[in-house]
Amino acid sequence: GAVLTVGLAYLAMLVSGLLALLQFPLISKHFLQSSGRFVGHCLLVVQRSIPELVLAYIFLLVLGPSWIPAILALALHNGAIVAHLLGRYSFTLKLRADAVSGPMRYFYEVLPRLQQQFLAFLFYRWEVIQRETVILGILGIHTLGFYVDSAFEELRFDRALVLITATALLNIGLDIFTTHMRRRLHLPSIPEQL
Repeated sequence: GAVLTVGLAYLAMLVSGLLALLQFPLISKHFLQSSGRFVGHCLLVVQRSIPELVLAYIFLLVLGPSWIPAILALALHNGAIVAHLLGRYSFTLKLRADAVSGPMRYFYEVLPRLQQQFLAFLFYRWEVIQRETVILGILGIHTLGFYVDSAFEELRFDRALVLITATALLNIGLDIFTTHMRRRLHLPSIPEQL
């Protein structure tokens, strides 16, 4: 259960990051005019407003029981949050008047300047994703949450307590790891408020 929890959280974090990188231009003034940004903003609001548990349940009904519904649910929700934060942060960037446009602007002007903030946001959301991964065990995905739920159903409170403690230790370990990585990569310790 612990291995599945960590693996699922890691994959969901990677897909969240990819979605965030693809979606933040939807609300960035460096890529779209105000009408386009409004549509992008609405899309991201809808995407991050639907709880992961609901998304996972819908994907579970459509795709069947596997890791894919959980990864998609976590990635859509958290990717939209990181995309929103990155898009809003991109407003602080000042581009030269003769800056390139299109894909070159994305890859060579904006993205390199957002890299540190992107990683800071993503590492923070990784901790949240891992906690949410445990909760998805209620839907039958064999994370630690599945075993906690099973222990409660069998009235095995001692087993449930051990599993909850293991879950807490995993989250503390991830927090220590991401804090270490933020220091090593010289990232902001607290993502800048927007």
